[in-house]
Amino acid sequence: MRDRRTLFLILILPAVIYPVFALVGILFAMSMIEQKVVVGVVGIEHLPALKSHPEAILGGGLILAEYDRRLDDPPLIDNGRFLPQYLQSEVEFGAMIIKEIAAADTNSLDSREVDALLIIPADFKEKLEKGEKPTIKILGRDGDETSKVAVRRLGTIIGRWQHQYKEVRFARKGLPNDFDTTLEVVDPQESKPIVAKTVTELRDLLVKFFPFLLVMWTMAGALHPAIDLTAGEKERGTMETLLISPAERSEIVAGKFIAVWVFSYLSALWNAILMGGGAVILGFFLPFPVISLVGLGWAVLFTIPLAALFSGVAIALGVFARSTKEGQYFLMPLFLITMPLTLWSMTPGLKISHWISWVPLTGLSMLLQRLMSVAAEPVPITFYLGVIGSLLICVSLSLWWASTQFKSESVLFREAERFSLGGWLRSIFTRK
Repeated sequence: MRDRRTLFLILILPAVIYPVFALVGILFAMSMIEQKVVVGVVGIEHLPALKSHPEAILGGGLILAEYDRRLDDPPLIDNGRFLPQYLQSEVEFGAMIIKEIAAADTNSLDSREVDALLIIPADFKEKLEKGEKPTIKILGRDGDETSKVAVRRLGTIIGRWQHQYKEVRFARKGLPNDFDTTLEVVDPQESKPIVAKTVTELRDLLVKFFPFLLVMWTMAGALHPAIDLTAGEKERGTMETLLISPAERSEIVAGKFIAVWVFSYLSALWNAILMGGGAVILGFFLPFPVISLVGLGWAVLFTIPLAALFSGVAIALGVFARSTKEGQYFLMPLFLITMPLTLWSMTPGLKISHWISWVPLTGLSMLLQRLMSVAAEPVPITFYLGVIGSLLICVSLSLWWASTQFKSESVLFREAERFSLGGWLRSIFTRK
């Protein structure tokens, strides 16, 4: 509690970070939905024009349908905008900006004048009238995220326009619109509006990211007090006073372990509370809940053995160090082992299984992902047993290691073995 930097890192920093994460998440969703892209169109004059008919339907100041689907070729663009029936949402109507380009080259793309390029050939109408298939090209910039978004949106629009063209041809021949459809495939994801798709992607990302964040903060909550209670006591000269007290070595280890365990768990609990608050705040701005609060409650319970694991390992590594600075170096391998095991659980398509549940940290992270998911599947009891069993085994081994370190005088009093270059050279030249 004396170290203000540790208190800031464990208590204040998460309280600042999570609101920032929530704000960034909202801004990310809004930017993905309302991101404006410029589409350059070459040969716009070769496209079919919009023809007025008495059955035109007006809505919101926009022309929703103003052509006879049985007589006219379906138009793609009117008044510098793609027709609304080809777009995924009304938001996209204002986000797709069309710019007419004279030459069919990539200069406008390279100069970032446009984000995607649509090339309509001059013989477009002639080939359609002859029953041939004209070639339409969609070009984008390599390695540019904005261009990728523009190409993806443009490809969806052209696909819907092509489907409309096909229905017109069937209607002219007296055939039903779905004449060439042998199977009816229903894709719920395709029918979702762009807002729902963006929220779903954000929710899937947070469900994987929250367990990773919880594991890392639990580890961070154990590292600093463990170093202070082991290597820090060596530096302050209070370790010797503690060892000559009536308390046994195992009791000393248990006391330090419990202190670090409590501090680590409180750090995890504080972060879980902030996560839940951030999820509730996001729920007010988004049409769907982000994570399951019941799953977050399970995460609070599972961090109890997780904090015990990090506390035992951190104490064992800390007591082996001669100073606080050296203790920080020794704890770096713990970070390097924790990071890949936790990141492994975020692998796309990887699902928890009976043997993965026994992998420390990976099984726990995957189980928390499944529990925090809003549409969570039932979790077999064997997965719980595997996660808890692996954590208990690791906690027992870490406590045994820490107790062994405290019983070794050569480890506790390694300060006397500090390496000195001058002393080593003198020992070489004075050796007989």
